[in-house]
Amino acid sequence: MPRTALQTEFQSAEGVAARLDAGGEEVIGRMSAPWLALCDETRCAPFHRPEWIAAYLRAFEPGSTVVLASATAGERLIAVLPMVLKHCWWAGVPLRKLTGAASVHSVRFDILCASSAAGRAAVPALWSLLKNSPIWQILELPVFPDNGNCHGLIELASQDGYCTALFPHESGPLLRMHRDESGRLTWRDGTSRHFRHELRRFRRHLEAALGGEPELIRRAKPDAEALAQFYRLEAAGWKGKAGSAIACAPEIRGFYDEIAREAGAQGYFCLHSLERNGVMAAASFAVFSEDCYFPMKIAYDETLHRGAPGHILFNEILEECAEQQIPQLFFGGNMDRFKTSWTSERLPHFTGLVFARDFSARLAYEWKTRVLSPAARFVRRVWNRGTRSIRAKR
Repeated sequence: MPRTALQTEFQSAEGVAARLDAGGEEVIGRMSAPWLALCDETRCAPFHRPEWIAAYLRAFEPGSTVVLASATAGERLIAVLPMVLKHCWWAGVPLRKLTGAASVHSVRFDILCASSAAGRAAVPALWSLLKNSPIWQILELPVFPDNGNCHGLIELASQDGYCTALFPHESGPLLRMHRDESGRLTWRDGTSRHFRHELRRFRRHLEAALGGEPELIRRAKPDAEALAQFYRLEAAGWKGKAGSAIACAPEIRGFYDEIAREAGAQGYFCLHSLERNGVMAAASFAVFSEDCYFPMKIAYDETLHRGAPGHILFNEILEECAEQQIPQLFFGGNMDRFKTSWTSERLPHFTGLVFARDFSARLAYEWKTRVLSPAARFVRRVWNRGTRSIRAKR
């Protein structure tokens, strides 16, 4: 699709006007002022802000066609859905895909909506706009939470008879603090006495290994030297060996560099590090809102594993969150042992798909659901039976 402005509009019976604009990154810039006002009104997480979406586009979708769906009530912006239009192959069929401007590095994605009655009418208006737009054959909404507005749009599409699919994403561990008898926030009620005992033991091991007590350093502004040290620390561990560390790909590093700059300028960035003599033992690249702390990337010196520097770091971070009245910490990612030591609660996330009613989209959906998926399940059953048989013979 050419990078020229596309304008499609829909007016709902509730007086909500929905609009579709397409072009380059400038589409985000033109909407940034009312978008930021909506962010302030909703007290949204950082991932829904225009500078966050712009950073994602520059890092991972340079030169792509940006499609912005928005809804207004009068002159007031009440909803926004940033997307990218691209070509893809799905189940062997070439399709035009309209996908949310997000990936695993975005932590979370959703339709940002006002909490008013007009805001509640925005998602139906956006769906009415999208279903009448010919630019897409498959609509993809990635990494949205179980209670998100994207879920509502998928349900509306299904009610209208569109083929839809919902795939579970990683369920990130969520730690909720509680108030103790004195009214102070605390994380301790959610952990076992054994784990708290282990934390004290870990700290003794860590202090012995470092030759003294480590210091918690909090950097609210991007520090190029500290960021570089954090990237090296992460790359030195298993993430570097697996090729998933920030430093392993220039586009990924560019994204995190820009997030540090933009979030630092807006006051919602923090690089926490546990240090001794200027050397990081563990660190957390994080953003936060009034309601939650989000450690996007965690790194620690794996040679100090007996001292569990990552656990000691988060002990300090949670104490700071309690002091600053931030009641939640969302670890993100998967339910690995490090995170589930702190909390067993998880927040499910999903990726949803809607298929247009044209021949190609229908073909892709039917081929995938009726042929490829059943065939894959059959192959897995045969493989599992064969594996069990070989084990039994041994």
